[in-house]
Amino acid sequence: MSTQNAPLVTAGFPYGVASGDLTPSSVVIWTKVTSPGAPVDWWCEPVAEAAKSAGARLSGTAVADPTTGSVHVLVSGIGAAPQYRYGFATAGEASPEGLFRPLPTDRPARFAVVCCAKFNSGFFNAYRALAEMDDIDFVLHLGDYIYEAAEVPVGKQTPGANIGRPMDPLGTCVTAADYDTRYREYRGDRDLLLLHARHAMIATIDDHELSDNAWEGGADEHDPARDGSWSDRKKAAMDAWQDWMPTMRHPLAAGLGEQGHVWQEISLGDAGRILLCETRLARSDPAAADGSDKTELGTEQRDWVMSALATPTPGWTFLAMPSMLASVEDAASDPDALFALRKLKLTDADAVETFHDLWGVFAHEKAELLQAVHAAERTIVLSGDVHFSAEHITTPDGSGFVEWTSTSITSPNLDDKMGWPRGAESRDYEAALLKMLPDLQWCDLDSHGFMVVEAGPQSVSCQWWFVDTVRELSDVSVMGHQVVIPAHPVGESQA
Repeated sequence: MSTQNAPLVTAGFPYGVASGDLTPSSVVIWTKVTSPGAPVDWWCEPVAEAAKSAGARLSGTAVADPTTGSVHVLVSGIGAAPQYRYGFATAGEASPEGLFRPLPTDRPARFAVVCCAKFNSGFFNAYRALAEMDDIDFVLHLGDYIYEAAEVPVGKQTPGANIGRPMDPLGTCVTAADYDTRYREYRGDRDLLLLHARHAMIATIDDHELSDNAWEGGADEHDPARDGSWSDRKKAAMDAWQDWMPTMRHPLAAGLGEQGHVWQEISLGDAGRILLCETRLARSDPAAADGSDKTELGTEQRDWVMSALATPTPGWTFLAMPSMLASVEDAASDPDALFALRKLKLTDADAVETFHDLWGVFAHEKAELLQAVHAAERTIVLSGDVHFSAEHITTPDGSGFVEWTSTSITSPNLDDKMGWPRGAESRDYEAALLKMLPDLQWCDLDSHGFMVVEAGPQSVSCQWWFVDTVRELSDVSVMGHQVVIPAHPVGESQA
């Protein structure tokens, strides 16, 4: 069922609808109304007439947030229908309709992985391409859903492209009103509206939902004398995230049925599970000395991850991290590779050392995590953040460490930073990285897009999908790379 030609917004529902935080029997549906505090009716039902026996129409009434007008409804009791539709109504006006698929329990799971969407760097053509795919169970967002940066950014952030998409507000997001305005801008984008209308989204956060290179006690560009309290800013940012996202998770404000952390396990039934992580809210000071107490995950989340990885489970385990876990430091001895790493902020601009925002400066925790990943069967790391696509694998049959990294939706890649044509000069730098990093099987430093992962009992696969441009609206997308890993390594008994 296509919503391409259906209205994505109405007068009373100016930001459309969204769904997320799926389980096999529940979903969170979301909207925002123009009348805060108003009663809002909601409904949810199977799409196909023939499937209605698999689940009855569900309905009820919620009350819009008295300040923001947002509506979050946890819909329980969805059945086994392959697809559902849902909507809202208030004061006699109906919202647009949205679609979602329940999480699979007894079939392969097929989901998309996205990250890093900077509004003033490009059009959301990748979101449009993904919205048009009708075989996606859900979208996994690994963070940087928004960017907090000013139109003319401070510090080391890359300026946006001059394409008629200025940031709103023009300055850096610091206050609750700033973050709210930035989300309003993003959710006014037609392609993002379409994505939310077509697919459920399960999201984590990275730094730009807060501030560039954020950690528990601050961020690179946060100046208390200028920006005020970091704890106040962090709470304002997370309040806005929860208000605009289809989730009941509300870090820093647990209660009223809300979960006080972002990280969670997502069950895929026979296909496996996703361990969705968050690496900002409890992250240690990156400049601190390394050791057992230095952490990206925070002790509570780290204990949860380690316990989960040590617990066998049917199917595949996807460890979903906002930032890339694989190391790239060994490539720095090659001049071309070092040039690319510096431009992509994967090494320090002034020295041959790991950039302080990456996993490399949390070496103790990283080593423990990698040991757990190596020991766990059928475990694959999914990551983003670095603005390029990559496939890491330590053995050709997939029995060792495997990581698949998604490129950005729009945030600047190497060609954007250098002003090069896509797929031209960057090829030499890709070759240098491949030469210097034995575990790096493939990379693309230029293209924007997303990954599509499919997990089943016999194999798991990943497709990297790319759009042709982000500097203008386009509906051209192609699959640029694909990898398939069998459930049993070559030579291993399948009995």
